[in-house]
Amino acid sequence: MNFIKSILNKNPAYFFLLKFLFTFFTLYFFFPFYRGVIAPGGQIYFPYFESHFNLVTSLTSFLTCSAKFLLEAAGFDIFQNNYQSLRIGYSKGVTVNPSCLGWAVMSFWVAFVFANKGALQYKLKWMTFGLVAVFLLNITRIALIAVANHLNWQPITSLDHHQTFNVASYVCIAILIGWYISVQKKYERINSAGQGSEFVAI
Repeated sequence: MNFIKSILNKNPAYFFLLKFLFTFFTLYFFFPFYRGVIAPGGQIYFPYFESHFNLVTSLTSFLTCSAKFLLEAAGFDIFQNNYQSLRIGYSKGVTVNPSCLGWAVMSFWVAFVFANKGALQYKLKWMTFGLVAVFLLNITRIALIAVANHLNWQPITSLDHHQTFNVASYVCIAILIGWYISVQKKYERINSAGQGSEFVAI
């Protein structure tokens, strides 16, 4: 145990990697486990969690209702028969499945921030900022697909929307990571000069 601690102390990158991987895989595999808890008929199904702590339904509703608000603000007539789908007029609708929530990319971002150095308040600020960015990207995607289906925009309707969103999300996260690292380096320079505070503002 002491040998492992000495290696981690001498190589902070190893500690970061272990912390990142542990956090990422914990969050990533929590989602399918949680879906089993709230899915009727599953071996670990809990009706109480489905009724009172249904994270999947809450996130899906938030995305579709936000996209609906955005489209209605743009002047479209929106029909929403259930919490996970919407459509403009009588055009082909958009259905948001659990795989469309962006859980993997959100888990990646949270794990990256958590594995880095910094005060909890500083990390929570960055985590929230990244999650909001992913949510906004997803809401925009849903609204854009609805408009594309309504206006029959072939360049958009012919795309694999799931893969396109994943690519766009990870590009967004890559930009945020670069920004995070630059701010962190600025903090370290200020701290080394004896002018540091607990965290640097975004």
